[in-house]
Amino acid sequence: MAASGNRHLVWAIWFLLALCAALLAWMSLRIDPEFERLTRVHMLDFRFSGYEPDAVRGLSAVLANNDMEQARTLLRFNYSGPDLILPLAATLLGVLVIARFAPGTVIFGRTVTPRVARLLCLLPITYGIADYAENFFILFYFPPAEPGPWLSENAPQLLPWITRTKLALATVSAILMVRFTLLRYTAPAGTHGPG
Repeated sequence: MAASGNRHLVWAIWFLLALCAALLAWMSLRIDPEFERLTRVHMLDFRFSGYEPDAVRGLSAVLANNDMEQARTLLRFNYSGPDLILPLAATLLGVLVIARFAPGTVIFGRTVTPRVARLLCLLPITYGIADYAENFFILFYFPPAEPGPWLSENAPQLLPWITRTKLALATVSAILMVRFTLLRYTAPAGTHGPG
């Protein structure tokens, strides 16, 4: 019975990995290039070197133009479609991989206990929260949305930090996932827990 449960868990991990890869490919190879063609700038979370509040205000001004209807539609589609599914899929993937492969592995000379593994699961969960916060600000700040005074003033200041935090958490979570998976499958027999 345990072997069957492990097999289902591994299949779930592979499914989520494939879903995340497909969504990332769709967003980065189709949606963002089309958005850049229309506006001459990337969507905010594809600016991997970071961006500043002026870039947020500048994109808002571009999207406010009457001839940017297609770009506005594409932005809303991305953040209420693929980028609505991706954070959930990536969070579930991170939690499942860490919960499955971290306990019992030896890292930095110490064995990862189930309690530590549960704490590490907070990293992908926090990433998911940050990604959804980013989506919220984008959907309710950029045209055709009509943000209130608080959002108008604070979204340009908060979005750069939210995006940086999201990318940092996603990177650390991905490194941990790869590391724990490799440690689990490459460790000599008897150096990790049941698996």
